[in-house]
Amino acid sequence: MLLKTVQWNIGGGKIREEASDATSDESYKRDGIEYIIDTLKTLSPNIITLQETHASENEVQAQIIAEALGLPFYINDDYDDSHVEKGQRLGQAIISSFPISKHSFELFLNPKYRLERPDGSVWISHDKGVSRCVVDVGVPITVETLHMIPFRRFGVDVHTTGTDVLKDVATKLLTDAPHVLIQGDFNTHGEPLSNFLPSLFQNNLEEIYTGAITTPKGRDYDRIIVRGLKHISTRVIDSVLTDHYPVYSEFEI
Repeated sequence: MLLKTVQWNIGGGKIREEASDATSDESYKRDGIEYIIDTLKTLSPNIITLQETHASENEVQAQIIAEALGLPFYINDDYDDSHVEKGQRLGQAIISSFPISKHSFELFLNPKYRLERPDGSVWISHDKGVSRCVVDVGVPITVETLHMIPFRRFGVDVHTTGTDVLKDVATKLLTDAPHVLIQGDFNTHGEPLSNFLPSLFQNNLEEIYTGAITTPKGRDYDRIIVRGLKHISTRVIDSVLTDHYPVYSEFEI
């Protein structure tokens, strides 16, 4: 059967004006959930992994998206206060047209990196983690999504001072399931993930690495890892107005 997936960091559902600077964080202020939904409708995915979702007492973006797309199954894990909009909780989600079971969430090691900004404010690295579930497409697929710490923003060299974090990530992503789909924002650029997470790939997992740029700033942060799925194609939708591009893939199972 054909399995269609999308990986997308939606940045709290914010988009920019078309004429604005795509490389400036300040451009992404406009509420754009309907825009994101309309984009996803054109792709008709079976499984969607999202990062930087928002959730509050009144609404959960993952639920809004799932219901608008007619996809009956979703999970959303929120794990820290949002840096995008006050009053929101930051999270990540898996949305599916197939039944979901065995949902779990684990936090990654967070060294609480600090960054003093020119305006005097201080950024401290957010908690991050891995969301996991089993999606039943006729055979069970273990689906994981994650958002790693933005090492570059904090001036951290992942190959030296960031190694403890990477080891923890690899340990928590490891699974013995025969069919695996891992999609997420790995916040690593310019190299295959096996260079950052070597122990993860000792378990017959394979990255679908194309080097394709997935952000307007020219980074290839959004990645896909599989086992037991035949990769057919992957393309990046780089015409969107969000601060990450959706990554659309097709697999055969």
